[in-house]
Amino acid sequence: MDKKELFYSIARKNIRDLEEYDPGPAFPELVRISSNENNLGVSGKAVEAIRKAAAECNRYGDSRCDSLREKLAAKHGLTPDRFVIGNGLDGIFTMLGRAFIEPGDEVVCGELTFSVYAEMAEIMGGKAVKVPMTDKMELDVNGFVASVTEKTRMVVFCNPNNPTGTAASAKDIRKMLDSIPQKVLFVLDEAYIEFAEGETADGLTLLNEYPNLMVCRTFSKVYGLAGLRVGWIAGDAELIKYLYKVREPYVVSFPASAGAEAALDDTEFLTKSVEMARNEKKRFYDFFCSNGIKFIPSQTNFILLPLGDASARIRDGLLKEGIIVRLLRFRGKGIIRITIGLPEENTLLMEKFMGVYKAAE
Repeated sequence: MDKKELFYSIARKNIRDLEEYDPGPAFPELVRISSNENNLGVSGKAVEAIRKAAAECNRYGDSRCDSLREKLAAKHGLTPDRFVIGNGLDGIFTMLGRAFIEPGDEVVCGELTFSVYAEMAEIMGGKAVKVPMTDKMELDVNGFVASVTEKTRMVVFCNPNNPTGTAASAKDIRKMLDSIPQKVLFVLDEAYIEFAEGETADGLTLLNEYPNLMVCRTFSKVYGLAGLRVGWIAGDAELIKYLYKVREPYVVSFPASAGAEAALDDTEFLTKSVEMARNEKKRFYDFFCSNGIKFIPSQTNFILLPLGDASARIRDGLLKEGIIVRLLRFRGKGIIRITIGLPEENTLLMEKFMGVYKAAE
């Protein structure tokens, strides 16, 4: 038996054939609009807090990030015991899987959404039930309700959704919560909620009505702290206790926690980030409309272009121009996700896009 066969036999059966996460190319010297980061950078207050905390890195930080949980609780009108801080939302979903998913359980999620949800289910020996997207590339609320069975342990709904940028209203979220059994956990991933407008649901306002609801958010997007890896989840205090049973004791570093606390205080940076994303998104809408390029209207800091077979060639063409966008696939066809960058980065993309697009047709 060669090593490949040997180690394949040693690995857990339900992970043997899982694909590794592919983040796509990352070259710092190029225009990076591929990962939904905040290209404005990092809050000055956060940078200063991180520097101060770095001087104390010989000590373990506060295991449960009490100070950060207190700040979050005060901001959202809840109590600290309703929050768990994790190593980004990836870490949060690892905890959710370890705490609640058993072999044979079903996890309902979208057909085109954040891949971590399905991976969580499969890693734990469960099954991901993927609800087909609507014709408008939206998550199908009625489809989610219809997909819940006796085997369903968890429903995960990304709102606004990554990578489509579409969003559901509070009425839609209530409809799902009112339709599924209380024994089914409903996890609402709101990683991009700060960018949303209009009737997009704010799940935190529903927490007191639905004990099986849990709401996730992150410091990786609008707060500009993707490299620090800080995410959080809120829910009923009794439910949250089960996450602490499986959470690693020091999952968030001391500088990361300090940076997140300071970022919460920097409302000026937050406002600037949201305004830039919304203003620049409108520029993209005008550009795509005037050039006949199909796109999905977005409630996030990115825009999805369902450009089919030409997508890979467009991605490669833009890369040659020094611009990195994200290439994904949906039902066997390519799609491109473009992060809203700085004004000058977006201008460069617009200058190069049509030449690359025409060459790729």
